[in-house]
Amino acid sequence: MPEPTATRYVALSGGVDSTALALLLWERGVLFDVIFSDTGAELPETLWMVPQVARYIGRRLHVVANGSFFMHLAGYGFLLPSPTCRWCTRLLKQTAQDAFLARGGALELLLGIRADEPRRAVLDRRPRCGTHRFSYPLVEAGLGKREVKELCERHGLLSPVYSWRSNTSCFCCPFQRIADWRGLLRHHPDLFGLAEEWERLSMAAKESGFTWSRGRTLAALRVADERQLRLWPEPEDEPCLICTV
Repeated sequence: MPEPTATRYVALSGGVDSTALALLLWERGVLFDVIFSDTGAELPETLWMVPQVARYIGRRLHVVANGSFFMHLAGYGFLLPSPTCRWCTRLLKQTAQDAFLARGGALELLLGIRADEPRRAVLDRRPRCGTHRFSYPLVEAGLGKREVKELCERHGLLSPVYSWRSNTSCFCCPFQRIADWRGLLRHHPDLFGLAEEWERLSMAAKESGFTWSRGRTLAALRVADERQLRLWPEPEDEPCLICTV
C-alpha cells in the first residue's frame, strides 16, 4: 500500500461531485492529494477519468484497495450486496481508505457531499476507524447539483459515463436504476453478462433467490421489452455516498 504524503486527501471516485470538489479546492489553491479506492468492479470510464482529473489539477494520486469485489463476493458464498447488507462499501471503499490514512496519523479526508444533500451528510457521519477527520467543502461552499456539474463542464472534466448512466458506482452496484442496467447492457455487455452470472451463482447458493435488483433478475431484464420495463419501479434506496461522489 502507498504511503501518505499529504495532510489532506480528496476521496475521488471519478464522479461529478468528487471531481467538482477537487476542482474547487484546486482553484482555491488548497494543497491536497487524491485518493481512489479501486474495488475491482470499476467502470472503464472511471479508470480513465480518475487519472485525468489528478493530472489536470497536478495532484498526486494514491490508489488503494482491500482485495477485489470478486474475491469478497466468493468469500461470502456469492451473497450479493444489498440495501440491508452493504458489505461492498465497507470492505472495498472505507476499509481501504482507513488503512491508508491510518499510516499517516491525524489526516483529513474531504468528501464530495453537496449542499443540497442534507440527508446523505447525516448518513455519512458514521463511526470510522483511525484518527482522521472528515470535511465537506461543497456543503460549506453552498454548491448543489447544478453548480457542481457546471464546474466540471467548465474544466472539461465531466465523466462520459453520464451520457448513459446516473452515477459512477461499480458496474454491478445493487442501487442502480433499471435505466443504468440497460445502459450497461448496451455499452458494456461483457460486464452486464458478468453481473448476470454472479447473480445466477448467488441464486443457486441461496433458496431465497437473491438478485441484484428486488423482484427481478438481470436475465429477465435483458429479454424484457420497453413496455415491461416501464412497469418496473426504480429502487428507492440511494447508493452509498462514497461510491458515487
